Amino acid sequence: TSAPTPGITASSTPGSLQGSVTGTSPQSAASSTTSKGGSQSANSGSGLSTGAIAGVAIGCLAAGALIAGLVLWACWRRRSKSRTQYSQTNTYATSSNEKGFTANAIPLTGQRSSALASGGVFPQPLEDKAISGDVSKISNAIKNHVQSYYHTSRVSPGLIDHDDLQALGSNLPVSAGTLATLMESTATREIALRFIIAWVIISKIQPSRDPSKSLLPSEVAHCYQAITNGDDGYQGQASLTARWRVMTAELMQSSYVRNPFSPSDSRHASIQATLATLDSILQPYADSRMNNGERKRNLEEVLKRAALFAYTLFSQPSAWEFEWQEEQGVTSGELCIFPALMQVADETGQPVNPPRPFSEAVVRRL
Repeated sequence: TSAPTPGITASSTPGSLQGSVTGTSPQSAASSTTSKGGSQSANSGSGLSTGAIAGVAIGCLAAGALIAGLVLWACWRRRSKSRTQYSQTNTYATSSNEKGFTANAIPLTGQRSSALASGGVFPQPLEDKAISGDVSKISNAIKNHVQSYYHTSRVSPGLIDHDDLQALGSNLPVSAGTLATLMESTATREIALRFIIAWVIISKIQPSRDPSKSLLPSEVAHCYQAITNGDDGYQGQASLTARWRVMTAELMQSSYVRNPFSPSDSRHASIQATLATLDSILQPYADSRMNNGERKRNLEEVLKRAALFAYTLFSQPSAWEFEWQEEQGVTSGELCIFPALMQVADETGQPVNPPRPFSEAVVRRL
């Protein structure tokens, strides 16, 4: 029987084996020391890895913040540029081709933003040539419409409804009977039709005491009527009214200039009513070779152009009137078929005597 190893006690019980270490040999001590050293080395390695990970995380966060800042800065610059471009093009008036056009709005002047930025309260008035140019375009649009969509062949006198002519107004420079005669004649029909269209349109461009007969937005026309029916004897009435017009038009540009004739535009009703009034007179002379729907759409575009110009005149501090040259009557062998535009008040609301002409009347020999 071999002797037991010093420091080791072994005991056993039936069916089981139990052992316990009661001593430490030199080999086991060395092994323990080696294990502790290895454990410390592992812990040291683990600590360095954690620090590296933390450094990478902080670096990623810093890089992400820098990238986000660059993106926000780029977006801000783009938005700022967009606002600058918008501020330079938010004063408008009308422009379109002379034939087959579509009424739209384009920038008139770039002075508004600079005027307001320098402390000015009101936008700059339009240049004279802008206003006179719009008048000329309306006159040419009427001429092109008549020459394009109506014939000069003979028609039955029974097709002319004198009641429709009477509805044009009691202040016509020619009687309804004389106008009917001019329409019957193939030589003077174009002159008569151009006069009728111009007469109806111009009467609705000018502010009316009856808002339903104006091409201005209905809410503007009603308010303007209430103001002009006020105390005319008040010394500052004209000047205050001029300022009210300018500020009202400026504040309502988003509805009636930048986005004209949207479904909610109140001018649709007056345009359609005017279209019906004119078409009841013009229909018998429509050229059957032309598409009737196209003819009506073209006439509607002429009316939209006129409505935009009515708003342009309303937006100016000066006041205007159309002069029909009534001395050029049928008895003289001539007829004014488009009136002259006259400035009757300056930018401060003071009367201009004599009125200043901005466009010439169109007169044709019969």
